[in-house]
Amino acid sequence: MYCTNCGRKLPEDGSPCICGAQNGNFNTQPPQNFQAPPQYYAQPPVRPVTPVHGMLKRFASSKLFFMCALLFTVQMVVSAVSSVIEVFTVLQNQAYLLERTPIGTNFNVKLNVNIVPVQNILVLIGLWLLYASAKKTDTPFMSTAGVTLFKVTEILQIVGCGILCGLLLLISLLVLLASSGAPNVTNYTGLPDNIAILIVGIAFVVGLVLSVLLLLYSIKMLGVWTSLQRAIQVGVLPKKLPGYALALQGFSIFCDVAAMIAFFVLNAWILIPGSLCSIAARVYVIRCMAAYNREVAGMEAGSF
Repeated sequence: MYCTNCGRKLPEDGSPCICGAQNGNFNTQPPQNFQAPPQYYAQPPVRPVTPVHGMLKRFASSKLFFMCALLFTVQMVVSAVSSVIEVFTVLQNQAYLLERTPIGTNFNVKLNVNIVPVQNILVLIGLWLLYASAKKTDTPFMSTAGVTLFKVTEILQIVGCGILCGLLLLISLLVLLASSGAPNVTNYTGLPDNIAILIVGIAFVVGLVLSVLLLLYSIKMLGVWTSLQRAIQVGVLPKKLPGYALALQGFSIFCDVAAMIAFFVLNAWILIPGSLCSIAARVYVIRCMAAYNREVAGMEAGSF
């Protein structure tokens, strides 16, 4: 507060202004020509709205994006239920055999549990956060929480691939060194020991190359998600998704089809619905990624 007599700022302790003590009075009436000093208030910065904001909201709230998130959710739920049923069936079979196994017999129980990766859960939450944010009509902006989760998954992938590359490199070097000093004796595989070890070393090298490619892919995708996050924040044009990202989804569909055929041959019927849902989800992911690239290309052509 300010003194109405001289315009000075009043003391914090509530005591009268110093002008009253100087003049011998504490007149609180302001002079006729007195003007109170203006008071300034901090105003929040105004975020400019660009056509990119509208494009992103329109895309993330579309039926195609919704179907992509929905099918991905169904695929994860079906896979989780199938895993639980598979484990329950294995436990039942093992319990049945344990009842008929003589005492003292060694009995090994092995379970193959298909646990839903944490990364897939983060991606699923990110998809629904983006969709919910895009459906809000009270603001032209979207939240970046979903894209942040995408970035977290890529960081986890980068860390995991880095560790795997280091281990594979070390094992490959050890195996290749062992093959050079192994005796030229035929083993039970019908191959000399040095040739067999060399083949194993080559297999590890191939795994190392694939891990490096996956590491580079994750680094590239981290840059794409960072670009999208910045586009949501300030409305600049984001990067397009790389073509090999779509190719990787196509390869995953091929793997799902091969797995479904294997489940059919092995009579693992409970796992077939999960493969079908995974194929459908990946098809919609490819459609969604292609539609996103078309939207970005259209903005580039129009120079928004």
